[in-house]
Amino acid sequence: MLMVLSAAPAAVLSAAPAAAAPGDAATAQPDRFAQIVIDSMTPSMVTSSSGPTVAISGHVINTSSRTLRDLGIRLERGDALAGASQLRSALAGEHPPIAAATDFSDLSSDTLAPGAQASFSLTVPLSGAGGLQISQRGVYPLQLNVNGLPDYGGVAQVAGSRTLLPVLSLPPDRSRAAAYTDPGSGDASSTTPGLGADGSVSADTSSPSRFTLLWPIAAPPQLAPGALGGNTEPVRLISEDMARSLSPGGRLDSVLAPLRAIADAAPASAPDPGSASPAPPAPGAQSGQTSDLARSMCLAVDPNLLVTVRAMSLGYVVSSDPSDPTSSTVPGTGQDAATSWLNELRDVASRLCVVALPFAGVDLSALAEIDNSGLTATALDSPADVVDSVLGVKSVRGLTIPALGAINQAGARLLEDTNHSTVLTSAGNLSTEQPQSSGAYRVGPLAAQSYDEPVTAALAALGTNPTTPAITPADQMVDLSAESPLSRRQAGIGALAFAAVDTPDDERADSGQGSAGQTSAAQLPTTGRSQVVLPSLYWSPTTDDANALISTAEVLLGSRVATPTPLTSVVDSADAARADARLAPLPGVGPVASVSVPLPEQTATGMREQADLSYQLQGSLVSSADVETTPERYLAPLREDMLRSLTVPARAGAATRTRLADTRAQTIRAVTSTLDRMRAAVTILDPGGRYTLASERSPLLLVVRNDLALPIRVDIRTSAPHDLDIGDVGTIEIPARGTRQLQLPTRAETSEAITVTISIATVTGLPMGSDIRLSVHSNAYGKALFIITIIAGAALVLLTARRLWHRFRGEPDPADADRPEPDEQERLLAAATYQQRRRTLHIEEVHSGEWSDDAGYSWPPDPERADDAGSVRTSPGGDGSEDPGYRHTDPGSTDGPTPG
Repeated sequence: MLMVLSAAPAAVLSAAPAAAAPGDAATAQPDRFAQIVIDSMTPSMVTSSSGPTVAISGHVINTSSRTLRDLGIRLERGDALAGASQLRSALAGEHPPIAAATDFSDLSSDTLAPGAQASFSLTVPLSGAGGLQISQRGVYPLQLNVNGLPDYGGVAQVAGSRTLLPVLSLPPDRSRAAAYTDPGSGDASSTTPGLGADGSVSADTSSPSRFTLLWPIAAPPQLAPGALGGNTEPVRLISEDMARSLSPGGRLDSVLAPLRAIADAAPASAPDPGSASPAPPAPGAQSGQTSDLARSMCLAVDPNLLVTVRAMSLGYVVSSDPSDPTSSTVPGTGQDAATSWLNELRDVASRLCVVALPFAGVDLSALAEIDNSGLTATALDSPADVVDSVLGVKSVRGLTIPALGAINQAGARLLEDTNHSTVLTSAGNLSTEQPQSSGAYRVGPLAAQSYDEPVTAALAALGTNPTTPAITPADQMVDLSAESPLSRRQAGIGALAFAAVDTPDDERADSGQGSAGQTSAAQLPTTGRSQVVLPSLYWSPTTDDANALISTAEVLLGSRVATPTPLTSVVDSADAARADARLAPLPGVGPVASVSVPLPEQTATGMREQADLSYQLQGSLVSSADVETTPERYLAPLREDMLRSLTVPARAGAATRTRLADTRAQTIRAVTSTLDRMRAAVTILDPGGRYTLASERSPLLLVVRNDLALPIRVDIRTSAPHDLDIGDVGTIEIPARGTRQLQLPTRAETSEAITVTISIATVTGLPMGSDIRLSVHSNAYGKALFIITIIAGAALVLLTARRLWHRFRGEPDPADADRPEPDEQERLLAAATYQQRRRTLHIEEVHSGEWSDDAGYSWPPDPERADDAGSVRTSPGGDGSEDPGYRHTDPGSTDGPTPG
């Protein structure tokens, strides 16, 4: 097969330009019929102590529906990278230029059926003919190229895989040794910097990069929106993704596990800077330079992650419908994993630098659009306090790290207004006429420290869930699905080493911090600048990926091509910057807002109102000895939910932005639902029907109810006609999950039915519950009846006085002039005593006017037998004589005889 490929170079060149002679450029995109998976690559970084060859092994998988024949593979390299942007563009172009290439080699099988695979193993010299011909330090792009003959087609490149090879120094080489000239001889014919007598090339330690490695520990929001805090409701998660991430082998576990060796390593003396570069230590091994790495490393922790994990460690449930705060749930399974992971993080954080990220990766421009001081404080001021409280550390203050990696004018004004004076932003986000090797600039009142975004993109491509950051230019977007995990890891190692490895002077295109100086003709060396490494917020390196990065950093620091620079030093250096720069659209991307999730003005207004409403509720709630929570802790989750809905896209693409927009809408609905439920939980119990007051000053009795977990202070508001005056009872406090009876003082001025509207509002003026309408009736006199009563009373007094006047004067009353003459019985009644008249009336009612008893008493009496005292005695014998046995004791008494 090799003979066929060698004998037909013209066919190979025409069908597969990428397999052309070194230096040729391709113009057409070849078809891809297979995928290359790299299983191992040694060394991952070339040093003077590594071998003279590069060994790569792996396998090729036929991913097409055609059979592939006459397969061959070779390794190609391009020129050393001249700028940070090439860290990705060199891997993203259709056909990269080739500076050197090996001959084609056989695979384990020269024919692959669809779905079949064949292995390969290449050992390629670093220098000399037939190898990679590398003679200087630098970071070189490599490509594995597989040519073959697919069915129904001609010879073509059927698969390719690209990665990077960093060359820190070179091992001894005979051909280079022959060109060596003693520096003391005065012969400057040698053009290879750092060339030794044995042909080795040493690392350039003349101007080491100032190395700072941020290590993000963050996760996309997982708390279901709409739940209240303070342990008053179960903690609800949207899924078990967080539990899997925290468990052994999960993403967050893999991010944290490699840091244990760094935190535990004891400081050791540094080696002689002039010594040969050491081989990379084994993953996770403690080396003498781990203390330098610990000084240069800082954990960038998302406070939202800490809030979530701590809540999980106390027990949680998983919601069946994240958009509905009242949906059904199932118990969570990750409590133990959360507890273990959080304890491990606390231990590691206690020994390393820690800096807080903005809450939940909030979008600064969206936060500025909402313009709510409370939300802004929660997003930017509170994170450091949350991190310090949960982890028990003192985090680095004074630096804002935007989750998107860049800011616009709105975000810059927000930081300025809130006294956050230093920001870390992409070099492509800055434009300057004065490029600085420190990468620090003044952007108006802000101090800006820049970093290389292509390095971030390379590290984001690691692991089980590779991504492309949202601010990545189109010409730097690599097809990650076409690359194997080890290929992506090797590209990350090359990106991490790029700033510390010297490159040829005539090929340097970067000035300052990447594109920050592209508007100036001044050229700055790659080395000697501040190298702030910022991986993607939600990066997903495996344990092997993380250990490989740590080993690479240790080699760079141990070789003295990089010097450890604590994050506090970076902040101080940025604050002291004097070179001016301005914010600019991202090269190849456009305005920063174009890669964020759009926030319509109506949505921003609604979120601002929700935040204000939550603060109004918080201001009316009262702490209680019976409830452990506080008003702030009770309502803080709702505001945090709003911030979670403002998280930036973790990867480029319209689909990601659409998904986040849908999630934001669900969150807003859930928060609105909870706030509505809270307002409905404090209400007046409607007595219903007609309410009657016993008197004009009887109080109006009401019962108010509070179903919230904390007591609340409210005011009662009434609306009634002027005929009913209802007094103010002032601010009242309703107990948590209880009721309270109220007596509203009233004064009614009418007995007519009056409609009264009664409502309840918090002391902060927020209406609660529903208004009730009562029909109130009163027994009070109205004005008209009052006047009539006064007139009638006056008339009665006058008539009485008139009658008394006539009586005192002995004159007949004219009012009696028409009265008829009384008959005999009326005269007797008039002359009788009260008791007699009373008995007479009673007897008339019972016996229709006539009565007698066995003793001979009768009524009415015989006038002829009436005695002088008005008493009458009728003898049983009927003779009319007085009974000698009867004796009156009281002339006015008729109670009966008294025995003589």
